Amino acid sequence: MSAVATTLPGGLLVATVAGAVIDPTGLAGDVLGGGVPMPRPTVVDAVDGWRALCPPDASVDDLDWWFVTDTDVAATTRIVFEGLSFPASVFVDDVEVATVTSMFLPVATTVGPGRHRIVVRFGSLTAWASTRRPRGRWRSSLVATQGLRWARTTLLGRAKVYGDVPAPVGFWRGVTTTDAAAVVDLDVHADPTTGVVTVRGRCLDPDGTGADTATVTVRLVDPDGRVIETTAEVTDGAFTTTLTVARPRLWWPHGYGEQPLYRLTAATADGAPTTRTVGFRTLTVDTTDGGFTLVGNGVPIFARGAVWTPVRPGAVPDVPAAIRRRLHLLADAGATMVRIPGGLLPEDAEFADVCAELGLLIWQDTMLATFDPPPDLDGTVDAELDTMLRAVSGNPSIAVVSGGSETVQQPVMLGLPREGRMMPLIETTLADRAAAYGLPYVESSPSAPPGSDAFPLRPDTGVSHWFGVGGYRRPVADVVGADVRFAAECLAFSIPPSPAAVERHFGAAAAAGHTSEWKAAVPRDRGSAWDFEDVRDHYVAALFGVEPSAVRSRDPERHLQLGRIAVAEAMATAHAHWRTDPRCGGALVLTAADTAPGAGWGLIDVDGDPKLPLSVLRRVWAPVAVLVRDAGLAGIAVDVVNDTATPLVGEVSLCATTDGGPVVAEGVAAVAVAPHGSVRLYDSEITGVFRDLSDAHRFGPRTADAVEVVLSVDGAPRCREVFVVRPATEAVVIPAGTLQAAAHVVDGCWSVRLESAVTARWVEIDCPGWTPADSVFHLAAGRPYDVALTPAAGTDHERGPRGRVLGLDLAAPVTVSMAP
Repeated sequence: MSAVATTLPGGLLVATVAGAVIDPTGLAGDVLGGGVPMPRPTVVDAVDGWRALCPPDASVDDLDWWFVTDTDVAATTRIVFEGLSFPASVFVDDVEVATVTSMFLPVATTVGPGRHRIVVRFGSLTAWASTRRPRGRWRSSLVATQGLRWARTTLLGRAKVYGDVPAPVGFWRGVTTTDAAAVVDLDVHADPTTGVVTVRGRCLDPDGTGADTATVTVRLVDPDGRVIETTAEVTDGAFTTTLTVARPRLWWPHGYGEQPLYRLTAATADGAPTTRTVGFRTLTVDTTDGGFTLVGNGVPIFARGAVWTPVRPGAVPDVPAAIRRRLHLLADAGATMVRIPGGLLPEDAEFADVCAELGLLIWQDTMLATFDPPPDLDGTVDAELDTMLRAVSGNPSIAVVSGGSETVQQPVMLGLPREGRMMPLIETTLADRAAAYGLPYVESSPSAPPGSDAFPLRPDTGVSHWFGVGGYRRPVADVVGADVRFAAECLAFSIPPSPAAVERHFGAAAAAGHTSEWKAAVPRDRGSAWDFEDVRDHYVAALFGVEPSAVRSRDPERHLQLGRIAVAEAMATAHAHWRTDPRCGGALVLTAADTAPGAGWGLIDVDGDPKLPLSVLRRVWAPVAVLVRDAGLAGIAVDVVNDTATPLVGEVSLCATTDGGPVVAEGVAAVAVAPHGSVRLYDSEITGVFRDLSDAHRFGPRTADAVEVVLSVDGAPRCREVFVVRPATEAVVIPAGTLQAAAHVVDGCWSVRLESAVTARWVEIDCPGWTPADSVFHLAAGRPYDVALTPAAGTDHERGPRGRVLGLDLAAPVTVSMAP
């Protein structure tokens, strides 16, 4: 008997013309190109040489693909295919044993002792969709092939707005084999009030029948390593048991408290253990006055983060590592939530485990997007959601369930009245399923508040997709009047990756903006006459007062840098407003990461590296943050935000300077911020005098060029922000020698001290092998700023950092020197 689960061996990937071969016996004559080795079960586009099997201009969806392998088993063995693309069939020894009805549901089969040929046929979705089926009540705007509403499959690779990438045809999740009794369908519920952990599940023999004679051992290991253990007898293939934790420790979202986790395992005597990550927390939704705010452990949570983009199995060699790195980047930037949108791919339990470790809440859409879901598939969609939620039951990161992405918005935007777009599936069936797991539910993203008859697309009620700033090119100031209550998507821009990434994938910045390779990655709504690069250029023109195309023709790299900064400014301004608006419960940027090289929506590029706007957002998203803004005639407003569970006691210092370094106003004010609270001050309250620092009254020349605000705790700087009074349209060229950058050691750690004789905007530290604690910030004239540097693994710490400092106003990059 196996003590651990294994997987299928590698085999051969074969392509055939759609419909030419109906079972494995026909593979001898109609194979295209002879096939290529598939070292492990994976998606077609992850296999070397797969394109050589395709006729010219054929997509991965146009062909039938076959995976063929032989395997030897010593005993009766159960094979579970966790994720096969749709449509697909499984054959054992040339006999069809399983058919895939949904790529989001596993299928399984059993084989006896001996040698077996396992063949999986991944049918052409193009051919499948060509069969006429009843039309929906409305058309989807995402794809041209409306018949896909009947296909339980992803739109990744099929809707161009998600990136010009191959569809994940093949094994998009793993395959496991076991010849021992296995615990399946584990359902875990942790009660934070009583500390009782209820565990239910089934136990299957390798032949797929209930293991009535088995005993299951359930172990719970607390954050300190202490073990609670119990056993459960299996009856009619099922078992139930409970464990009790004395004084359970509460799990909090990132920045609001700690993330203590409990590890649960359930296993038969000789079977592989089934594991769960368990956490104790309460979670409700406050819908007061039509709003939508998550309340965790009795505390309102401001949800900020991004809409998750799946890491395609064919894109990177190590998908789990890539997922973990991207989630870490978001958490390190201060995110508290990721949303898994309908229409793409659900993530697995390991994804939720990482989110639980990092304190990231998960908003889980069902896999529906824009289509009118056929009632014939209601049971399948319900089973998909049940499978997803059971796999992560007990995990504290799962926060919200939604009936899909734009499943309500699409018919509303097409003008259908409520009675013409009613969907019992998302209105009751899926709501009941979420309730069974104790999770908040919304009909769709976006939608009106639960139980409300309000118009479902208003930003000032319920859940919205808000692109007033972004796709609809409204002024950035529009964020103030929009009264966004919760934006499950917002702020979509075509964001250029770093100059190094542009060079790596496109050769030079000159390719940006017009070559077909670059444009392939720029998001564009189907049928529109503009793309999101046009959106970015709109905000470049609005912020800097330049003609983007003219800049691009003369200096393509500056054009891209202006775009990166314009996006960062728009995002930071919007999020700073939402973070300090008590009516706003959260906002999630579209999207977390790109699916292809280029200027996609992602805050992270396709290689897993952060783009420039994420550096700016990390100051706005930080658990403890200082947010500085122009409050008009009220002066400069300073908000000190404290998400943490401990009181914040310190002082806020303000210094306003003009170019050349003269200080025109300064002051210090004591500040005490309660746990999970905030405090607002104005410049005159800090300095004790009126100086018109915001230049709102305009009596004569500007009083100041920049205002630096620093929050210090126990005498040490904790947060810093600089507000530049000079308009962004006022171009400045800072000559060489004006800004100095010197590396030095402080308490055994390297830092870079920056100082400029004039105000410098959007200063960026570029030291390969070193990560700065802050980057892309403003420097007030005459105000030195020390930025700590962290070396990457393998970096020579003793040698110290080498690199340069960039800035939009600098005539040339500044070399980082070594301080004497």
